[in-house]
Amino acid sequence: MLLNARRRRIASVLALVAALGVLSACGQNLGKSNFARTTVAAEPGSGSGSVPDGDINDPAVTPAVLRTIDPCGLVSKEVMSGLGTPEDPTANLSSFGTCRAKAVDAGGKEVTVRVEIGASTYSSINGVTVSAVDGLPQIERKDKDGKSCDVGIMTLRKPERGISFSVTYDGGDSCATGRAVAAKAVKSLHASPAKYQAGAGTLTGVDPCTAADNAVLNEVVPHGATTLTSFHSCDWTPGSNPRISIGFRRGLPPEERDGSKKVDLDGVTAFQKVGSGSDAECKIEWQHKPWADDEVEIASVIYKNYDEKKDEAASCGKAAKIAKSVISKLPKP
Repeated sequence: MLLNARRRRIASVLALVAALGVLSACGQNLGKSNFARTTVAAEPGSGSGSVPDGDINDPAVTPAVLRTIDPCGLVSKEVMSGLGTPEDPTANLSSFGTCRAKAVDAGGKEVTVRVEIGASTYSSINGVTVSAVDGLPQIERKDKDGKSCDVGIMTLRKPERGISFSVTYDGGDSCATGRAVAAKAVKSLHASPAKYQAGAGTLTGVDPCTAADNAVLNEVVPHGATTLTSFHSCDWTPGSNPRISIGFRRGLPPEERDGSKKVDLDGVTAFQKVGSGSDAECKIEWQHKPWADDEVEIASVIYKNYDEKKDEAASCGKAAKIAKSVISKLPKP
């Protein structure tokens, strides 16, 4: 399904994430159980402090560095072993920056942690707690059910982006658990974090906001400007409409399915698909290089304009012009 700008903005606010925080004991609720409490040890050097309100200038967490980080390393079995008996983490099959991990605590309760590198980290929303660890802002929000909590590390102010840890744990304190995992993550980021292999031509280290030629972008969408939407995706728009979105991810090879159509872009096989609504929308994606097993690295360009009527030739023509520019600038596999 193609991106919907409005729904994505709402979802990004609900996603809430951010920085690091104070560690406290976490474990199962003794009021509901009769087995030993599981605790998570605090990391040395972690704790509360004054919340920085200026630019974040930590060289260990710049977008350029975080693009190359393997998110599964931040929720590895070693990290999750502090919460109970861990499973191997599972990488997201449609993103470079997302991974999910699980552990079972001493009372048999499951803890799940989903980490997303490059997530939105809005700090001005009601119901959040803001603190700091190692000079980085931390934002957390506990869901109303009390079983889930979003904790994260803010690594960029404009726009607010960082690393989110979404924790679900009905056997203990989900926010304390999130803070514990986040603390280990920031320690790792400042030491020797697990990184993707820097293979020839990989998209993992490419800045999506510089992936297309500005002159071509201005020709298709005049007077636009770039906005980083994640560390692997970027929008170009003069406002809310029209919008060009450029993104990189991993996944199964694109093909003609679900209404997509094969097209040739200067010798590169790509697949285009128009939106399902009445607005002008077209997505074009293509395989850049093999990733691992059956997966490949995928680049995509989306043109979207709520003020234009659906017209495949017009909207896909604009998307194709940008896509050709991206292809010409990407590192060669």
